[in-house]
Amino acid sequence: MMFYALNVALILAGCFLFYKVLLQKETFFPLNRFVLLGCLALSFSLPLIPVPEQWSFRNADNATAIASIVESKQADELPISNTVSTTQSGAAANQTIYVAPVKKESFFKDISIFKGLVWGYWLGVAVFGLNFLFQLCLLLYRSYRSPSIEDGRYRIVELTGDQAPCSFGNHIFINPEKYDWDTYSQIILHEKIHIQQGHSYDILLAELALIFQWFNPFAWFYRKAIEDNLEFLTDNELLEHSDVEKTSYQMSLVKVSAPHFPISLTTNYNQSVLKKRLIMMNAKKSSLNSTWKYLCILPLLLVFISLLNEPVAYGKTTPKTANKPSQLTTIPTKGSWFATIKGSKVKIRFEGEEDKNSNSNNDFDLSEFKNLPQNTTGQFSLTREAGTVQFTGRFDGNVGMGEYNFNANESYVSFLNTEGIKTDKEKDMFVFFLINIKKDFVTMLKSQGYTQLSKNDLIPLAALKVSKEYISSLKAAGLNELSLQNLIPLKALDIDAAFVTDIKNSGYKDVTASKLISLKAQGITGEDIKTARIAKVESNQNANANANKNANANLNANLNANTKGPKGSKGSKGDKNSDDDALESLIAKKAMNITPEFIKSFRDAGYKFTDEDLLAIKALGITPAFCKKFDAVIPNLETENYVSLKALGFTPEEYNSYLKLGFKKLDIGDVMGAKSTGVTPAFITEMRKKGRNYSTIDKYISLKVLSID
Repeated sequence: MMFYALNVALILAGCFLFYKVLLQKETFFPLNRFVLLGCLALSFSLPLIPVPEQWSFRNADNATAIASIVESKQADELPISNTVSTTQSGAAANQTIYVAPVKKESFFKDISIFKGLVWGYWLGVAVFGLNFLFQLCLLLYRSYRSPSIEDGRYRIVELTGDQAPCSFGNHIFINPEKYDWDTYSQIILHEKIHIQQGHSYDILLAELALIFQWFNPFAWFYRKAIEDNLEFLTDNELLEHSDVEKTSYQMSLVKVSAPHFPISLTTNYNQSVLKKRLIMMNAKKSSLNSTWKYLCILPLLLVFISLLNEPVAYGKTTPKTANKPSQLTTIPTKGSWFATIKGSKVKIRFEGEEDKNSNSNNDFDLSEFKNLPQNTTGQFSLTREAGTVQFTGRFDGNVGMGEYNFNANESYVSFLNTEGIKTDKEKDMFVFFLINIKKDFVTMLKSQGYTQLSKNDLIPLAALKVSKEYISSLKAAGLNELSLQNLIPLKALDIDAAFVTDIKNSGYKDVTASKLISLKAQGITGEDIKTARIAKVESNQNANANANKNANANLNANLNANTKGPKGSKGSKGDKNSDDDALESLIAKKAMNITPEFIKSFRDAGYKFTDEDLLAIKALGITPAFCKKFDAVIPNLETENYVSLKALGFTPEEYNSYLKLGFKKLDIGDVMGAKSTGVTPAFITEMRKKGRNYSTIDKYISLKVLSID
C-alpha cells in the first residue's frame, strides 16, 4: 500500500505542476475543472494498471511473466499464477503442483523503521479521516439546528458572528445582518451557482484524496487549485448576468471576505484567494489557439505509467483459462487421498484435512508403489529425497481412497539449509517432494554459476525440468547472460538453441533473453523478422526515391538521402537501435494482429501508412472504406486526421450537416474542435435563434467552452 501511495503522490505532483505551469492562467475554467478532477481520479487509478513489458521503463516481475507465458502454453491446466505443470514422455511423470508465486523480497522487509513509517501513514489516514467525518457532522448539525429559509431547491441557513458566507450541498450559510441588500443578493446568486454546478462534490473528492495523501504537500496545493478554479468559474458565470456590474461585484467581494475561514468542506469566500479572483476577472480571455496545452497531459501520464506501473509480459491466453479462480499456494501435509490407475500411471488427488479446497492432482509412475492394497484396507508408502508419504486406504479395482501423512526428510532439509536455501519444512517440503527436487539438481545449478538459489527459483525450474544440457545449449547458442528468472519463461515457452539460432540468422544479432521471450510469446519466428526487414528496405527505397525526386536541384542532397536513408529513419541496416526499433514494431504489430493482408488492403486503396499509424488504425478499427468515405467530402486528409475522426466518432454525414449551416470556411480542424466540445449543428441553430450569428465555427466553440447562453 505504501508503494501505491507513493506512486499516487508522484503522479499527483506531476499533474499539479503541469496545471500550475501551463493551465492556471488560462480562462477556460470549465475545462480546467474537468482536467483537475480527471487528473485527480487518474492519479489514484493509473498505478493499478499493468503495462506491457516492452512499453515500460522497468523489467517485468518474473512471477507475472511466468504466469502469462506458461498459461498460454498449457491451456488445459489450472491457472499458472499459482501452478507449475510438467510433462514428460515415457516412464516420466506428468505432474500438476501448486506452488507459491515468485515474489521479489522487499529490501525493507525486516527493517523496523519502514514498519514504523507504515504505521505512521495509517495513523495519519485515521486522523484525517476522523477530521473529515467531524467536519461533515458539524455541517449537518449547523444545517438543521440553525434558522433557515427555503428558497426553491436552496436552503439558506442563517449564521451569527463574523463568519464568511459559504455553501455545501444545497445549503447556503450566511449572516444576513452583516450585508446590505445588493451585496446579500450577489452573495446568494454566487452561492447558487456553486450549488447548481455541484461544486461541493469537487471539494469532497479533493478532501477524500487528502485523507490518503495527507503526507504529500502537492496534494494540499492540488486541493487549493481545485477550490480556486471553482471560484474563478463561479465569478465568470456570475458576471455573464446582465444585472451584475463587474465593479460593484468586485467591491462586494472585498466587503464579504472575512478573516475567519469556514469549514474546509464548503465552497466559500476568504481573503487568501481574493486577489487571485480579482486578477482573473480582469484577465484577457484565453485564445482557442492555446488549447494545445491541454493535450500535453497525455504524454505526461504515459510517462508516469511507463515509469511507475508494474510491467507484465503478455503471452497468448485462451478464454478457457481466463476466468478460473486461483489455486492455493500450499498443500497440507495431512488429509485424504483419491486415486485412479490408468495404465502405468497413478493419478492421486491430495485433499486437505480441514480445508477441502486445499488440494492437488498429481501423476506418479505405478512402479514407484509396492503392494497397493486391493479390496482391503492397508498401508503403503512413497519415498523420495524430500521425504515420505504414508498412505492408509484401499483400492477397489483401479480406484482407491484413504488418508495420507507426509514426513519431511531431515537430512534433505539440512542439505538445503547448508546450500543457503531457506525453506519452511511444514509448507515447502511436500511441494519439493511432489516435484521431486533432488539434491543433484541443486548441485547442477550451482555448478552452472547460480549460487544464489532460493526455493522460489528451484520449484519452477525443477517443475519445468530445466537441465544442464538445456542451459549449456542456450549458452552455446550465444545467450551467455542467463539469469534464473530468464530460464523459467525460456523453458516454459520451449525456447531452445534452434529458436535462438533461427532469430540470429534472420539478421537480429544482439538478441537477449527478454527479447526472445517476447518474440516466442507472440509467435514471431525468424521468417517473420526477415519479411519485416524486406518490407522495411522497400519502404526506405520508396522514401529515398521520393527524396531524390523532390531534390533534383541539389545533387548533394540526393547523395545524402541515398546514403543516410529517408528523413526520420532511425539507422541503417545492422544498427542496433534500428534493429531494436524494428523488432519492437514487429512485436507490437503481431500483438495487434496486423497481418500482411491488413496492410495490403490499405496499399491497394492507395494509402501508405507507417508502422505507428497502423497500430493506431488497427486499434480504432479504421478500414480503407472508412478513409474513402471521408476523402469524398474532405480532401487532403492526413493520417492523424483519420485517427482523430474515428476516435471522436465523427461521420461524413455530420460534416455535411455543418456545411448546410452555410459556413464558407470549414476545415477539418474546425469540425473536430466542434465535435470534441459538443458544438453540434443543433447547438449552432439554437444559438442563432438567440441572435448569435457568426460566420466562423470557432465563435460557437468559444460560446460552448465558456458556457455562454
